[in-house]
Amino acid sequence: MKFDRILKNITGLSCPIFGIQWTAPVDEVKLAEQFVIFLEDKRVLFNPSHMEDSGHCVSSVNCIRNEITSTLQQVNSKSPLSKSLRRMRSASLVFQNAISPNSFSTLEEPIQNSILERELFKLREKFGLSLGEITVAYGVDVQDALATIIPFNCVKYT
Repeated sequence: MKFDRILKNITGLSCPIFGIQWTAPVDEVKLAEQFVIFLEDKRVLFNPSHMEDSGHCVSSVNCIRNEITSTLQQVNSKSPLSKSLRRMRSASLVFQNAISPNSFSTLEEPIQNSILERELFKLREKFGLSLGEITVAYGVDVQDALATIIPFNCVKYT
């Protein structure tokens, strides 16, 4: 760790002999890696849409949203990780709002399937872009199944 980064994290000094208190910065690379590993197990992000059930999708997206919020509480609000996580959380809310309403369950099955497919596409598109940004910014590896949602020709280098 560089001196100026250490200096920013010092919270106090003490004497007569010597003492120092400081707060270690949260390792965002580690948090990014842990979050990507968490997403690798969420099939709602990459399974073929015909294999998905709307109730399970909403539940899974809620679980993802909770993990995003938990991770956001540990990162600097101006970091690239924070910005990507906030976009993912916003996309999660949009998905849940589209699929969760009581009116969704009253629709005929072909219409439900069509709406679910469309909303999964939009969710995966947003997650893929944000996931691509995280992998580039933090050098995180992604399992092949999850990597299918990353639009490799559209990843921004932030």
